[in-house]
Amino acid sequence: MGVYMNEKEILEQAYMEARKIVSENRWEEFDAVIRRDVDFLIEKIEGNKSIVSALATSLVKKISDPGQDIRLHRTDFKNGYSARVLDTKFTTPFFKNYFPKYANKESAFLTLATRERIRWNGNEGKKLKIRNKKLKESFLNIFEQVEVGNADPKEYLRYLFSKLKELSSRDDLIFQSAREQITNLGILNINLIIEMLKKHFTEKLSSRLPVIAIYSIYEILIPNSKRYENKKLLPLQVHTSSDKHGFGDIEIYGDNDEPFEVVEIKHNIPIDKYLIFDIVKKTEHTKINRYYILTTFHIDKWIEILREYKINVA
Repeated sequence: MGVYMNEKEILEQAYMEARKIVSENRWEEFDAVIRRDVDFLIEKIEGNKSIVSALATSLVKKISDPGQDIRLHRTDFKNGYSARVLDTKFTTPFFKNYFPKYANKESAFLTLATRERIRWNGNEGKKLKIRNKKLKESFLNIFEQVEVGNADPKEYLRYLFSKLKELSSRDDLIFQSAREQITNLGILNINLIIEMLKKHFTEKLSSRLPVIAIYSIYEILIPNSKRYENKKLLPLQVHTSSDKHGFGDIEIYGDNDEPFEVVEIKHNIPIDKYLIFDIVKKTEHTKINRYYILTTFHIDKWIEILREYKINVA
């Protein structure tokens, strides 16, 4: 008879095992089906953090309560359970601690893809609001493998955390390398910096980089500009799909604890009237002094879009 573990212990043990798997390069011990589906979720994690966290929460529930059908993730399903409560209490804090880049702000179950009253089985699951068809199939297939094929949820969780650990370690190496290069180079030519940024922006999983770049500029600018005297730059928040509690990606507050200057940054997304409308609605009851909307969207493509709207760009 196995020793009972609570949800926190399940998460911690899976993480400790994942560290060993990564350090010992033991990927081949996992079944090909597990690797196929989890690998695709990790490949698409940048815009689908809630899906990965929801999967982790579901696997933890199955391990702690083997009799629970984890496809029934809501209490208003017959024999269902509250995956959102479990995620908020255990999974989200765990991710913030060990995988902060891929953590949700509050819960994975606040996005349209995870909160809807849809059972995560092969039939109803087709209605899930997940744009990428293959991603949806991989997500649902894991639940079918566990519930119908009797696959071991522990193996899925161990492999999922191993891939997240590998990805996080790679991120740390890139960051460390960048710091070392800056130290070695000393003062960089502005043109070189621009070219380096452009190159980085074209890489996979780069949607957060423009925010970090502009934030770094503010870190230097604020202590040295009279405009920002007695102003404070708020720490960058974990990048999540839910930003209802903030005004933008970068926020500068005044000494009255009110937003003073805000920057919203989009990566490869044009600035259109809908985006502007959303920001106006979000800030209509504030006294923000300046609000910048920036994008890395290519200017030539943008001009084409403006011309389609019959806007004079000459």
